[in-house]
Amino acid sequence: MDKDGYLYFIGREKEMIIRGGVNIYPVEIKKTIVEHPSVAEAQVFSVPDDRHDEEICAWIKLKLNAPPCQAEDIKKFLADKLAFFKIPKHIRFVDQFITTTTGKVQKFKLYQVMANELKEAKK
Repeated sequence: MDKDGYLYFIGREKEMIIRGGVNIYPVEIKKTIVEHPSVAEAQVFSVPDDRHDEEICAWIKLKLNAPPCQAEDIKKFLADKLAFFKIPKHIRFVDQFITTTTGKVQKFKLYQVMANELKEAKK
């Protein structure tokens, strides 16, 4: 709640991505990404975008001893399964996600890290 008494949702309510006016549900993309034979886990969320207001970002954890995998491999895999506007623009491979002490993924922190990196890359 801010100083004026307004309450803002920053958790699950905001998980829907609105990219160029189109509602996109991250869970659909996440479920499709984990169908890839090299992927163990994935997190999908929005990041700010100048053109579409929001863009899709995926952080992916690969399976142990999985064959090498690049962002383009994931995009090609998704191209046959999802509409073009649901394919993540930004894909990052990670060893672990940012989590709470109980192991719950902190998507808002993933968002903060990625948004800051993209902002720095523009400079």
